[in-house]
Amino acid sequence: LLLALFLPHSAFASVLAIDYGTDWIKASVMSPGVPFDVLLNKDSKRKIQATVGWKNTDRLFGSDAFNL
Repeated sequence: LLLALFLPHSAFASVLAIDYGTDWIKASVMSPGVPFDVLLNKDSKRKIQATVGWKNTDRLFGSDAFNL
C-alpha cells in the first residue's frame, strides 16, 4: 500500500489543437484512446476562414463575416 503512494499517476486529458493562420483556421481534438478528430464547421468543412466581422450588434465569424 505504501508503495502505491509513490507510483507516478497518469493524467488522461483531451487536447484542443488550433492552427490559426492568416487566411484559414483548422482545429482538432485529441483524446486518450481515440484517434484525433478534425473539427468541422457548420458547412461540414475542415477549414474555417480567419475572419471576424460585425453587423449592427451581431458578431460574425468565418464565411459569414467574409461574405459581408
